[in-house]
Amino acid sequence: MTNDQYLFTMRNFRYLFLILFLVPCLAGHSQSKTAANLTEAYRFESGNSTLFAAYAADADKQKLPKVATFFRAIAKTASVHAGNFEKVLSQMGVTVEPSNPPIILKTPQLNVDDALKEVRIEAGIKYQEYLDQATADGEKNAVKALRWAKETEQQSLQLFVNAANALAKENTNTLPTYYWVCPKCGNLYNVPNPEKECSFCYTEREKFVKVQ
Repeated sequence: MTNDQYLFTMRNFRYLFLILFLVPCLAGHSQSKTAANLTEAYRFESGNSTLFAAYAADADKQKLPKVATFFRAIAKTASVHAGNFEKVLSQMGVTVEPSNPPIILKTPQLNVDDALKEVRIEAGIKYQEYLDQATADGEKNAVKALRWAKETEQQSLQLFVNAANALAKENTNTLPTYYWVCPKCGNLYNVPNPEKECSFCYTEREKFVKVQ
């Protein structure tokens, strides 16, 4: 082997070594973004579950039982989403602690408005960014959990609007007496007899949780 051939071989070997070393590092860095995103999403949902439950207790004190029922239902939905995120994070080797947000109670109307703003952020651009990252990383379980959270929250936005309008018109008797929550994906139903299975995750109706 000539000196030029030796130098060429060693140079290519160094490039190959760098590629073999950097690719796993870059992949790990990308996956760490999904883990960080899921951790943040878990904190959103666990915090919301606590906050919305407090809103429900306050609505009970204000003699607004149907508003309280609504808040209990969306607290349950948030709890399901948090549980799904925690499960995926555990599979990724990440341990998380529940979020304990400060509980600031306002009027029932403002509580609904604040909850609506929070869910709109998650159902909109925030969870879409997380979904795009998880898809790019090939994290199928994370994609499924995020998609369920995003799509079920998008579907529930109208229920928030209904609650806000009922409070504004001082006609909360028009709100549902109870709701059904899918325990697998967190989808929320406000009809007396939901379909036979969840439209998102196909869980049987018999397993739905009734909130009243």
